[in-house]
Amino acid sequence: MVQLTIEQRTFVVTKFHETGSLQQTRQAFREHFPDREPPSTKTIWANVRKYREHGTSLNRNTGNSGRRRTGRSEENIATVRRQLLLHPRGTSARRNGVGLPPATFNRITRLDLNMYPYRIHVRHQLTQGDFPRRLAFARWLIARTDGDANFLRNLVIGDEAGFAMDGKVHTHNVVQYAPRGHPPEANFDVNMSRQKLTVWVGLCGNGQVIGPFFFPRNVNGNIYLQMINEDVVPQLEEHFERQVRGVFRQLWWIQDGAPAHRLIAVRERLRELFGERVIALNHEVEWPPRSPDLTPCDYFLWGYLKTKVFGTPPRDLNDLQDRIRHEVDALRNNHAMVRRSVQDMVRRCQLCVERGGGHVEGVGQ
Repeated sequence: MVQLTIEQRTFVVTKFHETGSLQQTRQAFREHFPDREPPSTKTIWANVRKYREHGTSLNRNTGNSGRRRTGRSEENIATVRRQLLLHPRGTSARRNGVGLPPATFNRITRLDLNMYPYRIHVRHQLTQGDFPRRLAFARWLIARTDGDANFLRNLVIGDEAGFAMDGKVHTHNVVQYAPRGHPPEANFDVNMSRQKLTVWVGLCGNGQVIGPFFFPRNVNGNIYLQMINEDVVPQLEEHFERQVRGVFRQLWWIQDGAPAHRLIAVRERLRELFGERVIALNHEVEWPPRSPDLTPCDYFLWGYLKTKVFGTPPRDLNDLQDRIRHEVDALRNNHAMVRRSVQDMVRRCQLCVERGGGHVEGVGQ
């Protein structure tokens, strides 16, 4: 509900008695106060009725308009200001650390402190040669989707990610408070925890999810190839048709340029399975380097899973693995969410083209 000042309350009551119309009063308010959202007709009538019953539309308990400021007290404002000075990053409305309701915390930060929660975007620094490669891929994908309505449904996009026991690298869910209009520069400590799992998950444009597959140690080319043959292919066969010679009919495979993905044996196996329908480094269609902002595994999947998995600290690696399996299974049942995440590649590619191959995220979005 729009909070009205004393002047605005007086205006709506006076104007209603002049016109006798709630809609005309609302229109007059819009013209008289062009910088403020006009109140609803329900709010206008509440003020008129209060004036008729009590001779004033003001709050007689405080002598001011609106509700009593029990939440936005001077003490609470000082407490929030101190919290943001000590912990500008990691504090959120829901987990504000001072025991205030999220709505009260939000009102204080915005209205009293003029502070805004900026979401942190971790971006790879682009080299001069990256811009034309990102542009080329973005334009190719846009043209491909324009010419083939089923193209997105035939994409399989897979990637690995590390899940550390301490859950520190959780940037999709990190905000930092700073004055409005002055976004902070973010620096993160490297997570050196050895207690972690490496997980591979694949998203399909038709809403299916492949995996999760876990690695007990760092992934090299031979381990990656073994995963493709023993884990990925059997699951793909459950959802997609193969030709007599073992080649998937329409599927496109997308992977980034990680060292394990570039093994010659891996590249040859992918060509056996998908023909020329591979988007990756050293293939007919190149996946541009340093472009996590264009793949749903990075801009959606890992942040989504880590938010779910690290709601409370896991007990051990087995518990962490069970949580990942549970959340991937839940996502597997939400085909619409998976499809939307893949479809968003088109919008991001369009932004990439508009920005001359530059970053999609964190640039005035």
